[in-house]
Amino acid sequence: MYTDWFKLKRLPFRLRPDAEFLYLNPERSAVFEALRAAATNGRGAMALLGETGVGKTTLLHSIAQQRQGSMSVARIQQPNLTSRELLEAFSEQWHLKAPDENSRDPQAELRRFVAEEAGHGRSVLILVDEAHRMSTATLKELLTLCARQPAPLAILAGAPELGAQLAALAASSGNSLPPVTTLQLPRLDLAGIEAYIRHRLNVAGSGTRTLFDADTTAEIQRYSGGMPQLINELCDAAMTQAETHNSPRVGAVEIRNAAQDLKWVEFSARAPAATATAVPKREAVRPELDVQQSGKEVKRVLLKPGRITVGRGSDCGLQLDSQFVSRHHCQIITTAEQTFVEDLGSTNGITVNGRRRQLHKLVPRDQIVVGDHTLTYLETPID
Repeated sequence: MYTDWFKLKRLPFRLRPDAEFLYLNPERSAVFEALRAAATNGRGAMALLGETGVGKTTLLHSIAQQRQGSMSVARIQQPNLTSRELLEAFSEQWHLKAPDENSRDPQAELRRFVAEEAGHGRSVLILVDEAHRMSTATLKELLTLCARQPAPLAILAGAPELGAQLAALAASSGNSLPPVTTLQLPRLDLAGIEAYIRHRLNVAGSGTRTLFDADTTAEIQRYSGGMPQLINELCDAAMTQAETHNSPRVGAVEIRNAAQDLKWVEFSARAPAATATAVPKREAVRPELDVQQSGKEVKRVLLKPGRITVGRGSDCGLQLDSQFVSRHHCQIITTAEQTFVEDLGSTNGITVNGRRRQLHKLVPRDQIVVGDHTLTYLETPID
């Protein structure tokens, strides 16, 4: 691992949200402070808008970390849910009685919980990632919950089109839904990219050492567009390149070689500015995992946009019953464009196609070995 080569204590460019790595320039600090103030005092709904990969999930994770213990927090990381599935997800996370299918008021148990928490001086916080993927009905169900008193606070993080969805829903619902405060999270500019990289390296243990040459910043901006997720992918690959070449620092050559290995083009050529998508959307396919244990078929899992934790823990989206699997072993991150697997600091690690990996962008037929389980990544064409 390049952590040994560069004498780092931990990987600096993981995709896993980590509050310790939170980078706040003045623009991001203002957004974060607004979210934190709302989480402390607010109720109702807020929307955090930004392009895919701009860092919304890390902000949500940091808010959740700060408020855990002082608030009851629920997180929705795969928002492709029906209204009932949404209520069931809340019930599961807060250990409540699931809503009755025949109930006239399926929100009753949730509202009782919110009221009880308020009686104990505790607020309820709902964090939704990829909220623009919510159906109109599910989004309305959530906002209706936030309109009652006492109300939870819902922070909805999503792509810019979420703003239009919320505006249309408000227009069609009159005054029955709460107003939604909207915040915008921008990309990083050139100075922000340089500071962001320096910050993450410092947290990882670089100290005062300079590990990236000065001319790398412009190259990183050229390929990443200032998107933190893409910066992480590119810098991680470039540091691997530098280790392979026995180089003590990452230079522009390593950045360009890493971009070539990732099969990236310049950010400006990837998609129209109106969509600002990081990479072209894949064809009409359904991403799936074929799960086997010791060579025997276990299940096939559909990968919806969002994150799935894989591990032995009962709170994992994909639970693997095995002593060789850590409680939270790895995570699968799926977007409209691509799917990644990332090790979560597991005891035995993961391998992809026989090679030990920390982070890997999946392509069809990749085989991820997690303990005695093999997860084969598939992309099934949609008819």
